[in-house]
Amino acid sequence: MNFFKKITSFIKKILFGNERPVLRNILSAVFHFISLFMLDFGFRFIYRKDDLGITASYIPLLMTLFWCLIICGIALALPRLARRIYVIATTLLYVILAATHGILDSFFGQYLSFSSFMFADEGAGFFDISYFAIPKKFIALLLLCLFISVISALILPKRKYSYICAIVAAALFIGGVTGAVITDKTAFKDESGGIGWASKKTASDYYDEFTDYRTVMHMCGLYQYTYKDLVISTGLEDFFVRFGNGYSELDEYYENKETDPDNEMTGKFKDKNLILIQLESIDTWMLNEAAMPTLTALQSESINFTNFYAPKYLWAATFNSENLVNTGTISPTNSSKISYFTKTEYPESMPNLFAKKGYTVNSFHRSNESIYSRGEIHTNWGYENYYSGGEMGLSDYDLDSYLMEAYELFAPDEKFMSFIITYTGHGPYNNESAAVKLHEDTIRPKLPEDVKDEYVYALCHAYETDLFVKELIERLEKGGKLDDTVLIFYTDHYDHYITDDSILTEYKGTDSADLRCEVPFFIYSKDTEPATIDKAVATYDILPTVANLFDLDTDGRYYIGNDAFSENGGYIIFPSYSWYDGETYYNVYAPEETELSKKRNREISERLNASWDSIKLNYFKRAVK
Repeated sequence: MNFFKKITSFIKKILFGNERPVLRNILSAVFHFISLFMLDFGFRFIYRKDDLGITASYIPLLMTLFWCLIICGIALALPRLARRIYVIATTLLYVILAATHGILDSFFGQYLSFSSFMFADEGAGFFDISYFAIPKKFIALLLLCLFISVISALILPKRKYSYICAIVAAALFIGGVTGAVITDKTAFKDESGGIGWASKKTASDYYDEFTDYRTVMHMCGLYQYTYKDLVISTGLEDFFVRFGNGYSELDEYYENKETDPDNEMTGKFKDKNLILIQLESIDTWMLNEAAMPTLTALQSESINFTNFYAPKYLWAATFNSENLVNTGTISPTNSSKISYFTKTEYPESMPNLFAKKGYTVNSFHRSNESIYSRGEIHTNWGYENYYSGGEMGLSDYDLDSYLMEAYELFAPDEKFMSFIITYTGHGPYNNESAAVKLHEDTIRPKLPEDVKDEYVYALCHAYETDLFVKELIERLEKGGKLDDTVLIFYTDHYDHYITDDSILTEYKGTDSADLRCEVPFFIYSKDTEPATIDKAVATYDILPTVANLFDLDTDGRYYIGNDAFSENGGYIIFPSYSWYDGETYYNVYAPEETELSKKRNREISERLNASWDSIKLNYFKRAVK
């Protein structure tokens, strides 16, 4: 017993007494280092999924080592009080970042990027406690790292450290910076980057382009990822402007790009009105007789695209789709900023093309014009007005059926093109939502008794959207406008608001985040025979398809997609650079290289880079006359 008392007393003297100040300074730095290093590796290990080979690679471990040296070197150079604050603050900062990455991974299957903050206003309003799915072991890791950092701060001695600490601090900082820079410049320069990928797309490509956040995180670690993300998201690393020869390369690319030839559908709807409806979260499994009888009937009477996918390139999935459909471009996924949508010119955007044909063009959504800066963005795209819920005079902003109070605005007497974004399909789904309170008694009796509540609640939300479509068709018919109006329906993204993943796996038939992106897209015109199109098409194909159907003044060369009725295109580009052509799903993480995949990978890279660089350089202002 006396032995243990002596040991305990010795430890207390070492850690909290006034003796051995140099040793306590060093021990404090060691504890700080351990908390930071453990946080990174533990986070990447817990969220590794199928990335264990990347997680255990020496490269992220090395980058994390150097960043920990930098952070601890700075700490060691600070006075006692400042150092205590700094130690706890840095650990807390990265704990918060790691926790945020974990939450977003469980919800979106992707990590945080600072560029996503431009979409934070609206997204924060939709977040629900049910989306905070963090493993208990991860919570334990976060608390342990914080605890160790607190010990690191508490054991600091009262007296100032000696010159030895100053030398050690300088050595740690200089060594860390030198190592981080060298590793950053050399680690991914070979084909595999030490990771062993067989894909034609190398580790260097992923690291430089910084578009697949999950992969890059596991390639380089939490601290290097945070630094690189901050540099890219703030525009400090604009690779194309840095090289400076963008215009001539884009000129050459667009001049040589194959355009879609005319086909039997060219001008099919020339001079007709258009109501383009972006359905919020209306997934394939929601489109059934029980929940959406009107939309289900319309789909059966329409040109129905059975292989339509809505990939998400921007954090805000709804805005991502409205941007793709209206501009036909994919914005830089790693550094998008508001100016790309408010200042960049899109002369061949959908509203601009219709306006040139003499149409009245307006857009409608319940959200305030400041959300995602829609008011400014939509008018920059070419809409005469963006009508929010308030400007439409809606009695209720959250229930889609109330959109009909603005019917005279989006179906005027003159020739019109109206873009409507619905809302009620949005989650979360619980028994407190207005749609559930209104429609549960209608929906639940139509379903088997053993279905899960969240499934029922989601269908209640879908039913409310269907009521809007029902009344819209009735009003168009009654007013004599349905014969001259085309209605195009597409969904912005698959229903990722479902928190019970087993529901999605069951009804989507896959657990692949890419293949779950299949959603409805169909075109209804009263005088057009129903048809089924099984060509693989994506959200970015909608604008060139509409341009062909309405015979708008563009050959489509500046769009990333293709007319769905042409023989060109025919594959879905996912954010990871994986792709799907209706038969083959090419997964970049487990690729099987063929001549087709090599050719397609090159084409995808060219298309994406051309779109990104055109926006960064405001190329269309110069090129399109």
